[in-house]
Amino acid sequence: MREPLRQQQSVSEDALCGEFPFIQRGGHDHASPRSTQRRLGNGYIQTSHQQNLRKQPRRFPSEIFEDLTKREIQSVVEILHYSAEATTGDDVYQILQLIQRAVACPKVIGGVAQLTASGGFKEFNSVINVSYSNDWLYTYGKEGYASVDPVLQSLLSSFKTQVWEQTYGKASSPKQLEFIEEARSAGLTHGVTTGMLERERGFATFFSFAGGEADGAQRFAGLLEYLLPALHRVLIANANTPLFNRVKGLSPREVTVLMWMKEGKTNWEIARIVGVTERTVRFHVEGIFMKLDVSSRTQAVAVAMEHGLLPTE
Repeated sequence: MREPLRQQQSVSEDALCGEFPFIQRGGHDHASPRSTQRRLGNGYIQTSHQQNLRKQPRRFPSEIFEDLTKREIQSVVEILHYSAEATTGDDVYQILQLIQRAVACPKVIGGVAQLTASGGFKEFNSVINVSYSNDWLYTYGKEGYASVDPVLQSLLSSFKTQVWEQTYGKASSPKQLEFIEEARSAGLTHGVTTGMLERERGFATFFSFAGGEADGAQRFAGLLEYLLPALHRVLIANANTPLFNRVKGLSPREVTVLMWMKEGKTNWEIARIVGVTERTVRFHVEGIFMKLDVSSRTQAVAVAMEHGLLPTE
């Protein structure tokens, strides 16, 4: 058997890098002769130019898949498949529905928050409501709960995934404790909220998964963090874009109310037709106004028709 040919290294790597500075050798940490080094102790550390030369990929978090069943892993692959192709808020809405089924969390919501110069909450840029109660969202907005919600505030200050029971346990102010009591009365006792910061643009994304088994959402916290960058990418790309790409999730009841609004029916008339109280209809109308970013019934119907949010006859 012939011996393998030996590579002849007549040109040093320093000389090669001097001629072709863009060449990188896998598995080595060679410094380019054109870059500088700063000595520290007995070794060298790279300059910022070298550190930015190649961004290290995220480590694959194999541990978050260890306890998943075969069916759950298949669901994750499906979510990753659609996440890679997602481009609009509507795509994220459907992906959140897939996650909702995968992690068995009945209540799911996500969106983009605009931040103040100091990094605090300013206002919601867009909201994708998959299955939160319209009554709760109406109360949340009307009472200005975003300013006292300990989960949202903790997320925006640390951008670490929030397990609600743990965050609730650290709350101490009377307003926070009052909010927690209201949230629990609405069935929002346990859940997980995660998100990412887009510092340059002053935005942050958020995704909340609540309900189901007490430890269900917490069990999937690592998986939700793993999926977060893909969802964040799509929502940030669509921040401040036309409303039909940003705000999705009109509930079937809201669509019904909109259809009767289109026919010129009053809240009282819609309540009699649908079989609910007039107060409930008002809640639905306010929710529609908030999601469509309008201030009148005429505007709501016009926007819904323009963007295909109402069934065609």
